[in-house]
Amino acid sequence: MKQLNRLIVAGAAATLLPFVALAQQTPSSTPDQSAPAQSEQPQQGQGTTFESLDADSDGKISKAEAAANATVSAQFGSYDVNGDGFIERAEVNQANNSQSETPKQ
Repeated sequence: MKQLNRLIVAGAAATLLPFVALAQQTPSSTPDQSAPAQSEQPQQGQGTTFESLDADSDGKISKAEAAANATVSAQFGSYDVNGDGFIERAEVNQANNSQSETPKQ
């Protein structure tokens, strides 16, 4: 039973990993002019932020916006806790907080 619990926790942690970076990063107020131009679609997994996926800056990631990242798109239902069709920062934070709580052995 312990082994099954560890497997579930490990699977949940692996699933939530891309969103840890999303919730932790905030956009800079002034863009760095020396940085190379970013492409329209962020690279899969690396460097993806909540803000980079929130293309219309409404504070939510829609299914269409999530489609820009295959990992986020595949996990959309796991993060849309309230089922409204959007991933909100609070839902990401909630998922990240539950991931950081490790079970006692």
